[in-house]
Order: sequence, then structure tokens, then C-alpha cells
Amino acid sequence: MTFAERLGASLQQAWETFPGQVNFAAWDLQEREPVLLGANREVHPASTIKVLIMITALREAHAGRVALDTSVALPAERTGGFGVLRELPSVHRVALADLITLMIVVSDNAATNAVIDTIGFDAIAECTAELGCERTRVERRLMDVHAPGRNTTCALDQARVLDRLATERALPPELTRHALGVLARQQVRDRLPALLPASARCWNKTGEIRGARHDVALIGDDRPRAVVAVLVDELTDEFSSRGSGRSAVYDHFADLGVRVYRALG
Repeated sequence: MTFAERLGASLQQAWETFPGQVNFAAWDLQEREPVLLGANREVHPASTIKVLIMITALREAHAGRVALDTSVALPAERTGGFGVLRELPSVHRVALADLITLMIVVSDNAATNAVIDTIGFDAIAECTAELGCERTRVERRLMDVHAPGRNTTCALDQARVLDRLATERALPPELTRHALGVLARQQVRDRLPALLPASARCWNKTGEIRGARHDVALIGDDRPRAVVAVLVDELTDEFSSRGSGRSAVYDHFADLGVRVYRALG
């Protein structure tokens, strides 16, 4: 059996109890036969969009339009949400490479907006198109809800981004290793990677807003072998309220992570 056949068969039971609206895309990076569920449905990307922004920034560095050691000025007023920079008002400048790390590893929103301001929306749009994303747009800074435009994506696009990263079609080898190294240091590991065995590795980025929880990842061992994107919205307060502690939907994410890993054979 192929990866797609093994995973597809195992997912029938998983969907029966999964809360919310599930948007799913996964495939083996060599076999390339996808397993899809609502994969083209547009949803809010939350922080999963930061992977695309990281790749764009690294592409801009490779093209010589910006340097990773560029010292980026931070505004006095910084966006809320996840991260540490809003708690550090005495920090006025940070190197672009460190902003990228903060953006991914601790999902820092202020760092993300500083990266966006440095590389620009046009560069992100160009990268989005070149990576084959059809329903992804980054048209405003994070948490800037009153700005024109919108940020949107779909599970298939999220999987495409990670696929092209893992197969060195998004970045040259050295920067691919750099990007994967940053993803490997992701500190939010409560979803797809949560129940993987010690022999497995996962390069992931989570995202969440009210009513939605996401995780997108590469899963493998010594190297990425499969890509999976799970974007879940239309969650009730029972599954999406931050005040209630760890969301029960995360157990479903963890189960999917294990199913993807086992389907690799």
C-alpha cells in the first residue's frame, strides 16, 4: 500500500469525532499522492502564515536585497498576542535573522510585523505566487484588524509551502537548512508532534485565533518525509477558549500526527 492509501484508510475514524471544520492536506514527499479534506477551503491562517513570511525574508536575503544581519528598528508601540518583544520596551533594534527566529520559535507577532515591514508585501506576494499558492494572501500586518486587505490561506497552500521548502525548491540548500533549523526549534509542540515517538522528528508551526486552531508540519526521521497541514475552524468555545487551558482539540491533532507518521511505513 502507498502512504496515501494507508493514511486515507486510517483517517475515516478520525474524522468522525474531530470537532470543528477540518481542512487537511498531507502527502509523502517522494510518492506525492495527496490525501485531502477541504484542502482548498479558505480560512484565516493565524500564525501559520509566518512560515511563508520566513521563506520570503530568506529569499530576499539570498537575492541581496536585504542582509540577515540588518539591524531592524522596532516601534515603541508593539502589537499584542504571542511573543516577547512587546514585553521588552528597552529593546529598540533586533537583527533580521533574530526576528525570523522569534517569529517562528515563540510565534512573536511584533517580530513578524517587523519582518513584514522590512521585506514588504510585494515580496511576500511574489513568493506566494512562485511557491504555487492559489488561495493565500498576506495583505496586512498581524493583528492589524482595521487595515485594508486580508490574510487568508488554505490547507493545500500551507502544505505546498512546506513541500517546496523540504525539497529545496523554495530556497537554496544552505538557507533550506537554516529554515528547517528554525522550524525544528519551535517551542509550541502540543499538536501534531505531541505524541510522536522519540525516533520521529517534526518541523512545525502552529497558529490560533478565536474559533480556530492550526498546525502545519513536516514529519520524518533524520529528514522530512511527509508534509501535513491541519487547519481547523468553526470551533466552539469549549475547544477554542484560551482561558480554559489546553484545548481538547489538541488531542485530535496529536492523533493525526501519529497517523501520518505510521503511514510512512
